[in-house]
Amino acid sequence: MIALEPVTVTSRRRRIPMPRWGGREGMAGWIILGVLVLVALLAPVLAPHSTEAIDGSRIFGAPDWSHPFGSDDLGRDVFSRVLYAYRASLSIAIGSVLLAMAVGIPIGLIAGYAGGWTDLVLMRAVDLLLAFPALLLAISLIAILGPGGLVALLAIAIIYVPIMARVVRSSVLVVRNQPYVLGARARGASHWAIVRGHVLPNAIGPALVQASVLMAFAIIIEAALSFLGLGAQPPTPELGLMLAEGNNYLTQAPWVEIFPGLAIALSVLAFNLIGDGLRRSFDPGQLAR
Repeated sequence: MIALEPVTVTSRRRRIPMPRWGGREGMAGWIILGVLVLVALLAPVLAPHSTEAIDGSRIFGAPDWSHPFGSDDLGRDVFSRVLYAYRASLSIAIGSVLLAMAVGIPIGLIAGYAGGWTDLVLMRAVDLLLAFPALLLAISLIAILGPGGLVALLAIAIIYVPIMARVVRSSVLVVRNQPYVLGARARGASHWAIVRGHVLPNAIGPALVQASVLMAFAIIIEAALSFLGLGAQPPTPELGLMLAEGNNYLTQAPWVEIFPGLAIALSVLAFNLIGDGLRRSFDPGQLAR
């Protein structure tokens, strides 16, 4: 007779795989974002000129070796200002989304897991924010609190809270009825243990993908607010503000508009590539291929 070895069954907590690079697109996004963050942090070292130094002899100076991006209407170096502008733009974009996640994820988690009246009350409160157009809501908040980078960060975060809450709630509604959650509940695990050990780890994936996409939109919203004079104020270098300052000189000195615009596009591209990479990492169909 053939002796059969006993089969041992090990109990594993089901979790979605941790995010990977997500293919070439995701890796490219992380590399671009890493370079941009490094540039923002090292702006005092990398910037060849002062961002506020006015040079009458360099007004609308064309790009050259000393001024790779040319000069603006006050003779200020555009390259140096773009480097510093990344500090404001990336800080507001990343900070607003992190703040929205800190508020929206708990709301969506509680609403989706508890259900019933708790879900109804929390989601109706969230729907009140969704009833207002995003840019109009941001402008209204800035009109009340006053313009500035920190106020713009807060305004964008408030816009994103209901989005994050609804994304997390949708994921939790699916996860809470999975067999591993029902099994943990049958074993007598507490609600906190179930949420912390099973629901949140398996529901957080779509929220992370959404966060990366929202950061790309936050760059655009923040630039739009600054373009309208509601974000960062002069003489602070900021990409949207630089576009507004050079708007009247597009035909005379196009580099004043082109390079800040390309800087915005590059940062948006990085976040979109990261979002696509995270989506691939959290998609079971993609992982099986």
